[in-house]
Amino acid sequence: MPAPIRVLVPIDDSEPEAMSIPLGYAKTIAQRNPARSHKIILLTHTKQQLRSTSLESHLGAQASKALAAKRAVGIGNGFMLHHETMQTLRYGTDSAVIIAFYADDKLLDFVDGLSGVIGVIALPWPEDGAKTWASRWTPHVHGQEPKAPTNLLSDPVIENALKVVSTVSNLAHDVMHPHDKKFADETLRILRANGHTAPAADIKSWAIREGWKPAAATELAKMATKIFALKSKPSLAAFHDPCGRYTRWKHGDEEN
Repeated sequence: MPAPIRVLVPIDDSEPEAMSIPLGYAKTIAQRNPARSHKIILLTHTKQQLRSTSLESHLGAQASKALAAKRAVGIGNGFMLHHETMQTLRYGTDSAVIIAFYADDKLLDFVDGLSGVIGVIALPWPEDGAKTWASRWTPHVHGQEPKAPTNLLSDPVIENALKVVSTVSNLAHDVMHPHDKKFADETLRILRANGHTAPAADIKSWAIREGWKPAAATELAKMATKIFALKSKPSLAAFHDPCGRYTRWKHGDEEN
């Protein structure tokens, strides 16, 4: 399945067009997708955010009430708007576009873990609520010219090493398999012993962009935080060919 089209709409949620602009993007993405899906999902943290909020003022009381009751609402041209939360949208969608309203890191990490998504439109709250997500994906930003994707890991040796970890790991699960975790631990310790380090947030975003589930990427980032913070170089005596592995990463050879 092609990667989702991602759009950031960095306007205040109280602005009159705060819902109409995301809906316009969502309809365009859905129409241009080969599946021609007519399902658009409005995703919020909780159902309560549909009532007595700026979102209700955009949707109207009747539509908000219907969405809160799990009834889809027609929004023209055959499109249907559904509402979901992090508690109700468990695994994924069937070729749907998601509008993440009041989006923050937690909500957008959740979206990154879903399958079957053809598009994501994020309207952040607070104003910088989608900053990490935007750095991760370099989405189209409403009102701005497109930008080239950023390089999340500035150290190519770390990136080469982690690509090996990704290659040998099962990326389909939210939790790292013990064998994969052991291999990642060895890799990070070899990197630390050779003086390499990287911010945990960058490792997490890099892993998600490489196809890791957000929870597993968080697990990898926590391991990196712990190992890169070691005051002394870790012993590599028990590891298989640590010098050879490091040399291959250094020269861009990603083989194990």
